[in-house]
Amino acid sequence: MVFVDGKYSFALPAEALAKAGLQVGKEISQEKMTELIKEGEFSLIFEAVLNFLSFRPRSKFEIKDYLMRKNIGEETRKMVFDKLEVLRLIDDEAFTRWWIDQRSTFRPKGARLIKIELKRKGISEDLIETILVESRPQATDRILAEKLVQKKYERLKNLPDFEIKKKIYAFLSLKGFSFEVIEGVVAKVLGKR
Repeated sequence: MVFVDGKYSFALPAEALAKAGLQVGKEISQEKMTELIKEGEFSLIFEAVLNFLSFRPRSKFEIKDYLMRKNIGEETRKMVFDKLEVLRLIDDEAFTRWWIDQRSTFRPKGARLIKIELKRKGISEDLIETILVESRPQATDRILAEKLVQKKYERLKNLPDFEIKKKIYAFLSLKGFSFEVIEGVVAKVLGKR
């Protein structure tokens, strides 16, 4: 905390205080004080962004949206983005790969739904398509859909075929799987009966 004339004036992170070389009784100009206040505000904002990033990777769009919701000015947003890029903490391609991996491993979703989710996160359609083709062949969708249906089938096995088919279609459609994948899974499930 910085006190001017014995009264609290503003707060600075310890790093900024040490860098500024402030000492008790030392006089500073109004310009220097304004600069220190801006630096302190930036440090607090940047720490908040780092906290936001600590839970999971984020897209550029998500970070921009976060800063906009916090009413952070354009100049400060640019400074935050510049620092994040220097520190390599912002990378839409890496984020997209991570998201697809998560949706393939932990919360299985079809490619169609993954595309929608990534578009909402501000990822370009070209980047989504490129990474989906590289990291998730269409066979993966079929395998994931079959695994999901295996779990659900135990509850459905005593129903008539048309009911099973209807429920599997609805279930896999909500998970974002394509019509072709769903058709294949339904044929496989009903072929085993």
